[in-house]
Amino acid sequence: MFSFRRKPPSVSTSEQNRNERIARLAKETFDLLIVGGGITGAAIARDAVLRGLSVALIEKGDFASGTSSRSSKLVHGGLRYLKGRHVRLVRESLRERGVLLKIAPHLVEPAPFFLPVYAGGRDGRLKLRLGLTAYDLLAGFGGDIGRHTVLSREQMLDAEPLLHPEGLQGGFRYFDCVVNDARLTLTTVRSATEDGALALNYVEATGVQRDGDRVSGITFRDKLGGKTGAASARVVVNATGPWADSLRELAGVKRMLRPTKGVHLVLSRSRLGLSTIVVIPRADRILFAVPCGDSVYVGTTDTFYDNDPGAVVVDAADATYVLDAVNALFPSVHAAAPDVVAGWAGVRPLVAAEGQPLPSDVSRDFEIDLGPEGFYSIAGGKLTTCRAMAEALMNRVIAQEGARFGWQTKPCRTAETPVFGGNIDGFDRYALSAASALAGGWGVPLEAARRLVKTYGTEHVRLLGVARRDATLFRPLAEGCPVLRVEAVYAAEQEMALTLQDFMERRTELMLFDPEHGLDGAEEAANLMGGVLGWSRHERQRQVALYKDAVAGMTAFAKESVALPAGES
Repeated sequence: MFSFRRKPPSVSTSEQNRNERIARLAKETFDLLIVGGGITGAAIARDAVLRGLSVALIEKGDFASGTSSRSSKLVHGGLRYLKGRHVRLVRESLRERGVLLKIAPHLVEPAPFFLPVYAGGRDGRLKLRLGLTAYDLLAGFGGDIGRHTVLSREQMLDAEPLLHPEGLQGGFRYFDCVVNDARLTLTTVRSATEDGALALNYVEATGVQRDGDRVSGITFRDKLGGKTGAASARVVVNATGPWADSLRELAGVKRMLRPTKGVHLVLSRSRLGLSTIVVIPRADRILFAVPCGDSVYVGTTDTFYDNDPGAVVVDAADATYVLDAVNALFPSVHAAAPDVVAGWAGVRPLVAAEGQPLPSDVSRDFEIDLGPEGFYSIAGGKLTTCRAMAEALMNRVIAQEGARFGWQTKPCRTAETPVFGGNIDGFDRYALSAASALAGGWGVPLEAARRLVKTYGTEHVRLLGVARRDATLFRPLAEGCPVLRVEAVYAAEQEMALTLQDFMERRTELMLFDPEHGLDGAEEAANLMGGVLGWSRHERQRQVALYKDAVAGMTAFAKESVALPAGES
């Protein structure tokens, strides 16, 4: 008996859908065209479409592939900003922390932070207690998740025995939140698309179109397929983060940024065995050591950066600074460059102003600039305030442009409307019940089931629909891997993942926090994604090779560190 295998289609369904969306981008005239698929652009798209406007969003890389996946992964008020008397910024941040907890409960999670106090430190116990009291009071306006407590020296050492005992006077425990920043961005994009927005990654703005003195759209290039075209819009929004000045240059307006670089290093939990988040006080700034699965990441640095944001990397000096901070607070760890298992560097799109001699002097507030007509730029701010930034931008756009175009818009609804997968009251109870059902009814390992619910929220039921086609999709990508095979298929089908790294780094966090960086499951993931995206055998191999190079690049600085004397930064 002969067996015939059907020849795969020359164009995959996913590719066909992408081509149709690119054609739509070139055909329609949108109310709002947003350039930049980080958290700010995503939040603007969600706000605008909920107000009833037609919206398109393009991103030259993957969604969140820039600064929005390279943060400290914290949703916080910014305790240190109280020292500079930036009370309004802290109050707004704490209010927005409460909003994100409500609309994205599966992605934003309250967590205790331990703040040690040492004799001769930068801030005394009384000053810190006054600051934390003010922080708690301001948090009351946006959702109180726990008040600070004073801890004795013994209590601090009981909680975290690795702390340097010499000079330790005690400390504090206070509360803020952790977040999966890349998935928050992706989920916000998908929230917008569910309500009708058009979103495309790997589509680059190459020029700015004008109708007289007014900007009327952009020219673009599909970086994967090579197609070029033009997109028309009544208003164009520049939300490209650290690339904002590049797009402003195309529009013929002056620069507005004073970017700074932030670096985080990942150590194995076997090397730095923390049980909770610890604040690392330094003379010039504070860092955070954050446990995450089998790892602990530490950061961030803050240095001026004037080069290409797409070329930013962790260098030897960055690593030395972070490792010195770790070893000063945890002297028994003896962390060195070879102990770093991963790392990331990002560029903050901060707004330039007079009197900013130090990176820490640059304001974390945001700014909206109009010019030329029909072209709005937004920069600054931080992950926590993304929703408020989008609301402010849309309020201004509607006030300026609404009458001209006869827009009949609705009020902002983003503070009350859950993001995709976040429509959950009492998330902890829901997660426990849903994970138990997955483990009992679908045979998913309990730990993997918990992670699935926490990652996707209510959306996890859509993955069940995918897995009904093939029960083996609920197996791990590799033995011991926390990520399931179905997630690779779902990422390619539903989450606009177009490369293996999109999946391994941003749809999951295997690249950063898995002990093997997901390398043991990379080939399997490429095969699963390739089945959806129509990759040839050669392309699957190429995707794996590119991913291996990206993993190796995270610790390339270690070769430089050999020649850099310890402590020199």
